[in-house]
Amino acid sequence: MNNLMQHIIALALALTPIAGAHAQDTVDSAAKYPDYQEDVFMDMDFDTNIATPAAASGIKKEVVKHQRKLAEQFKDRYTVDLMRDGEVVIVSVPTDALFLPNDTLFCKEAAGQLTPLLAPMADPYMYKIIVAIHTDDTGSESYREHLSDERIRTVYDWMMNEIDRGVISEDLVIVPYSMGSTMPLVPNDTRRHRKENRRLEIYYIPGPELLSRAAAHTLK
Repeated sequence: MNNLMQHIIALALALTPIAGAHAQDTVDSAAKYPDYQEDVFMDMDFDTNIATPAAASGIKKEVVKHQRKLAEQFKDRYTVDLMRDGEVVIVSVPTDALFLPNDTLFCKEAAGQLTPLLAPMADPYMYKIIVAIHTDDTGSESYREHLSDERIRTVYDWMMNEIDRGVISEDLVIVPYSMGSTMPLVPNDTRRHRKENRRLEIYYIPGPELLSRAAAHTLK
């Protein structure tokens, strides 16, 4: 296992007790989707998590159509991409809009930037949510890792607070990743490029309810 995966898994495990306090399945939910458990996803590496749950070949068209509609809802305000052949929506938010330089606590505008992204999470089984923080390559590796760790913890804690406030369900699966500078979008060779690389990514991965509705042809 490389250092990055060790780092990501260690962070996920460190956050698991926090999630456990807020993400207990109800009896009905557990009965409906018994294999859909947050602790399982917390132990997965990043690429495996992005690929899970998988859409069966017979429902891919329905899933992609639905996900394109979700992407359209966000494209005027955020940078939006699709992956997994259109099955997964990725929304990117510049961390410069969430944190002051070198800071790890939200600036006053951060909640306003993120709150519109919560609406699709109303049904906790429609999407599995992955949140990933990226930095540029400024500073030492240990500094970048620390900054990334603390910033993703701030994002995760904010989402847990939204659960406490009843904005999103405690059954929503949220998996955090601290990526540091390991996945740049562009080379870190100019100020503009470094700014592009400093980002929070939110992945909307089809959950069991979305896949079930796609199979039943009841997705809107």
